[in-house]
This record gives sequence, structure tokens and C-alpha cells, in this order.
Amino acid sequence: MNLSESLGTPSLTAQDWHHRICFGCGPDNPHGLGADFRFDEDNGEVRFSYTPGPFLTGAPGFVHGGILASIMDEAQGVLCFHIGHIVMTEQLTLKYHRATPLEKAFQVRAWITSVRRRRMYTRATIHEGETLLVSSRAAWYLLPERVVRRMIHTEEQEFERIRGVVEANRKRARQIRQKLRRARRN
Repeated sequence: MNLSESLGTPSLTAQDWHHRICFGCGPDNPHGLGADFRFDEDNGEVRFSYTPGPFLTGAPGFVHGGILASIMDEAQGVLCFHIGHIVMTEQLTLKYHRATPLEKAFQVRAWITSVRRRRMYTRATIHEGETLLVSSRAAWYLLPERVVRRMIHTEEQEFERIRGVVEANRKRARQIRQKLRRARRN
């Protein structure tokens, strides 16, 4: 997405805004997950399917627990961005309910539970069909713009592109919240 395309356009995938060598979503990272952290505009959640390859092996035939932690961290962190915040992980807690098989698609879902002061709280799950494999809770530090500017180390034009996407995401998040509140009242 170029600057003129992205200003004022909310993101739907992490690839819409993130660097191309990101471990979680980067299409140019041959050692990364290459996951599609897709935002569901109907309910304000990240939902996607992922099939772990054999290079993610922990115990024979199963996904390494650290990889699953990375997927949960990325899914929840990307969710925060999709609703208009750049964050850093403050705390990530996981419960491994069952071993996660390799080379079988599973579904990831992440959602916001609350926002308080400079913190955002999220939850996420990994399911294979109806079977819960992993659940997670996370706390996120909402980064002030001055910190983001120092961290990104990018040209002003790229920073403005990211800022435009963040603002568009915040606006979309407000619209989703209003829509969901109306639906609950009816």
C-alpha cells in the first residue's frame, strides 16, 4: 500500500502497515510465521486460520510452545493496532490445553476485554474445530506518539502513513463499538 492509498484507510491485515520482514506477518521473512492476522470488521476481532509447517516442530508431530506463544502475542498485538493503538507487550499469559498438531489448520481469535489508562487488555484462543488448544491473556502498554516516533526510525513520510492508518483504525473502532452497542440493545 503506498502513502496515498493508506492515508485514511483502516488496516485489515498486519501486512497493510507493518514492515515486510516482521517475524509474525512479514511476507519477506523466510524464517517467519507468514500469518495473516486478519481483522474482522463485523465484530472488532482478529480471526484467521493458520497451518503450522514441519519447521515449527517442538515434540515430534506437534507445534513448539514458543511458536504458539508468538502467534498469540502477534494476534493480540495486531488487534490493538487494528483498533488504533501502537503497543508493546507488558504481560502475556498462556494456558496450553492440548498439544497442537503440525500441518493441521487451526483457528485463532483475539479480542479486546478492556482499556484502562495507558493499558489495553486482550484475550485470544487457538481452536482446532471445537477443541480448545491454547488460551491467552495479555496486557499492553499503549505507546505515546513521541515514543513511537523514536522507535520507528523511519522517514517522515512513512511515519505519516502509519499515523494515518492508526487514526483510520481508531475511527473504525468507534464505529464498530457503536454498532455492537446498538445490536446489544435490540
